[in-house]
Amino acid sequence: MKAIALHQHGGVDALRYETLPTPDPGPGEVLVRVRAAGVNHIDLDIRNGSAGMAGAFPHVMGVDAVGEVAALGTGVEEWQLGERVAPHFILHCGSCAACTAGRENTCQAADILGATVWGTYAEYVKVGRQHLVRVPDGPDDAEAVSAYIPFATAWEALVEVGHLQGGETLLINAAGSGVGSAGLQVAALMGARIIATAGSAAKLERARAAGAEGTINYRDEPIDERVRDLTEGRGVDCVFDCVGGDVLQQSIAALAPGGRLLSVGAHAGEVVPVDMIQLFRKHATLYGCGRSTRAIGRRVLDLVAEGKLQPVIQQRFPLANAGAAQTLIESREVYGRLVLEP
Repeated sequence: MKAIALHQHGGVDALRYETLPTPDPGPGEVLVRVRAAGVNHIDLDIRNGSAGMAGAFPHVMGVDAVGEVAALGTGVEEWQLGERVAPHFILHCGSCAACTAGRENTCQAADILGATVWGTYAEYVKVGRQHLVRVPDGPDDAEAVSAYIPFATAWEALVEVGHLQGGETLLINAAGSGVGSAGLQVAALMGARIIATAGSAAKLERARAAGAEGTINYRDEPIDERVRDLTEGRGVDCVFDCVGGDVLQQSIAALAPGGRLLSVGAHAGEVVPVDMIQLFRKHATLYGCGRSTRAIGRRVLDLVAEGKLQPVIQQRFPLANAGAAQTLIESREVYGRLVLEP
């Protein structure tokens, strides 16, 4: 099969488009023909070695895909050849206490697709039969893969963990990112009042068109001060943050009493000093989240098929051009998602 392989950590020049052995599904496994794969920021961290996830070389990255069942290992009866599927990126064990309780997103024995095992920057990917989700009719492959992880991440954080309610005020950081733009749509669907931050006027304009009532360019003005201006001094009920660093610190300062902050990423700074006095005086809550379940994945794909959520795709690339796609991600000139099509 054709794939993008890493033989060492490095920059985009470490990506090699080459022929690798097609995985052979063993007992209980399914081989998926990849039709579309997403380009995610974690791919950059895996490529340069900063993700802290062990994987042997050569390595194939890529945490998400949509395609069809191409081959079945022995004992697999619940899937049929040709079915359209999406592998879930958390390759849970299926037998621990977390898995049996339906919380496979907290399985401590899980592999991570594209990080600890070969992923989806390839014509084929192999996963266990318990790691797949059926993709409904309606969205094409690129739309479905663009929806799956971002909307599932946002849904898990905002709905399942944050219990966002209609009428509440939500601050969304990095609203132009794949996850941020998905969070904006989920929040609008829930009836929240939205304040969006981004680093460019163009991204903020698109955020307003998608439902943001207030916008903040975090390059030009302090987030917490501007939030107080927009909320008559009260602050926001909830923050959806995929940035970290000083943006996280400003977001804690922007919370209203009793507010909650939902952290799903920290590319701008993973180790952040937190003013605990602010947290306990406000009775604020800081949640770590962002790992969805297959049930959430099915839910958001159904909402896409119903037209209630709409994935945003900026550009599609042939698989061989994965380096160009990752370079564009690094430029931060992306609104929504980039897709690779083997």
